[in-house]
Amino acid sequence: MNCKLKYNYPILNFVLLFTFFLNSGFSQDSLVKRITIKSATNINNISFGIFPKQSEATLKTIDISGYYRFIGNYQNMKKAYYNSPGDTSSFSKTPKKVFIGDDSQIPELMLNISGSPKSNVSFGTDFYLWNRMSGFTSSNYIKGLNLGINLHGAFSTDIGNFKIMTGGINWYSLSPFTFYTNIGYNRYSVFERNPWDPGSKNPIDRYKSFYDYGGITQDSRWGKQAFQGFILEANDLPNQFSGVFMYGKSILNGGMANTPNNSMGGKLKKSFGDDFISLNTFNSKTFTDSLNKKTIGFNIYTLEYNFNFKDIIFSGESGIGKYENPLYSEGLKDSSNIGKFGEAINFKVLIPKKYLFIPIEINYFRINSNVINNNSIFWNSSVLETQQTANNSAGNSVIAPFASSMVQIGQLTNNRQGLNINSDFQIKKLKLNIGYGISQELKNISSQITYNHPTNNLALSRFWRWGDFPTAGLGPYGNITKVYRGVYETVDLNDTSLNLKNFNSIEINAKYSCKILNHDTYFNYLGSFNSIQKKVSPITVFTEDAYIRTYYHQMEFYFKVNSNLIITNFIGWERIIANYYTNTDLISYRPRNQTGLSFATGFDLSISKNAALYFRQRWMNYQDKSFIKDRYIGTESTLELKIFF
Repeated sequence: MNCKLKYNYPILNFVLLFTFFLNSGFSQDSLVKRITIKSATNINNISFGIFPKQSEATLKTIDISGYYRFIGNYQNMKKAYYNSPGDTSSFSKTPKKVFIGDDSQIPELMLNISGSPKSNVSFGTDFYLWNRMSGFTSSNYIKGLNLGINLHGAFSTDIGNFKIMTGGINWYSLSPFTFYTNIGYNRYSVFERNPWDPGSKNPIDRYKSFYDYGGITQDSRWGKQAFQGFILEANDLPNQFSGVFMYGKSILNGGMANTPNNSMGGKLKKSFGDDFISLNTFNSKTFTDSLNKKTIGFNIYTLEYNFNFKDIIFSGESGIGKYENPLYSEGLKDSSNIGKFGEAINFKVLIPKKYLFIPIEINYFRINSNVINNNSIFWNSSVLETQQTANNSAGNSVIAPFASSMVQIGQLTNNRQGLNINSDFQIKKLKLNIGYGISQELKNISSQITYNHPTNNLALSRFWRWGDFPTAGLGPYGNITKVYRGVYETVDLNDTSLNLKNFNSIEINAKYSCKILNHDTYFNYLGSFNSIQKKVSPITVFTEDAYIRTYYHQMEFYFKVNSNLIITNFIGWERIIANYYTNTDLISYRPRNQTGLSFATGFDLSISKNAALYFRQRWMNYQDKSFIKDRYIGTESTLELKIFF
């Protein structure tokens, strides 16, 4: 007994001494604080009462991040592009313009706040500040929530894991035909920066990533749609099942209407390892009368799949959809497309290079004119009431008809069927991304064609400030429509035949990397050759047989001076030619004959780890030789400072 007490005395003395330190001023020492934090869990479990109980942490983590963005723009037009019949803004008619702020409605300061009370519960919100700097009243100083307050919760059960998302706006995707946005084939220019582009310590990473991986880092919204409401995910269910249910409002719902309007969708997915099959649906309904009897909306039901057979990947989605509108069904308009289900098919086969020396993706699609869903990857070109933003794959705004649109390969529209072939391969340091597309309308619905102007697309959108997206009736002849960070042009056809329109496209993206004077250098070329014509053609039509033929060339050159400075350069040339089946000028009696040219240079300068300065100087020259007013010459300077924290 004496021996046992003697053996334990040093341990007891240490415990008493440690307890004294915890309750004295010395306990505030950083070393003891670290010991206290690390030992808190064990101390609370000790059964005798020497140690005081400590309350559990009520907030596991809280994070605050965001960015500040200053952007200034100066346009000096030697030949201004104005006199639009629908243009009432005197600002757009000013040859010299100084503009501070982003007219794309992107805030100057954004704060993202998130917290986690428990390991399986989190919340997030954001706060923005935006000064339009218009010189008017303080009402132009805008502040508020951007995406609202979101709550995420996750919990596990014996049958699976569940996640709930509710509150403000959540960016989400179901399947390409139900709830998704087109992500394309990475054939685009990286010279102009997007407001959402992230920063990096080394500015060359942006261009190196585009060369190495075929794309640049995108934010969490890439390929997703905005949804407000309730989303329930169920994962790890028995037999590799999973599912989603969502109820609320998409971009097509909302507003201040007193009548109900909402969207509902979901999926049930069965996995087979990396392969899967999924049943999906998305439905939208808006009541048009106070008795809630008449509705405008659509329904779509699809089967999505992905299977790998000896490294050949078969994927796609097929289903049916319909559109409802009482204005059509009551006979006020042509009701042939209304209330009837139509087919939607998108089938892909990816063959690896071990079979064909280069990888090949073959894509067949067919989307009936009755299938309407402006929350999906395909645009609506058949029903006038619910049109999607033309030439803007990132969003789904409802706009005026954009008719038969000349689109990039990979961007689908309804009322069309076709075949796309894409390949991405490398020859030493030369990387090629090539696309071929051929398609045809299912019905001859529209007498209009639309196309865009990629050479000066962003600069053109800045000719008209603060307009809503979209804004139609712009340009000297009222045929320009402004969309988010771009424009498109509408052409009227005077062809009275019942021929279906046929579309052809060839796209080439070539990238090359080398060292010049021992400095990293990147070259990018983007070419596009398109035509729309009466007859089926195996390739793009380069003759007068085409209603419209467009040729776009963009060359970019990036030179790394040092780890903090990149010199950027751009040359763009576009050629658009129409035939006499399109509308002609009232004076020259000739169809469109357009040439656009653009030279630009600038730099990306890293100021610190999280701050960078970006400058772009552009020279523009554009002319339509047939339409004398369709002309502009000038320069544009843009300076952007972005700081992340």
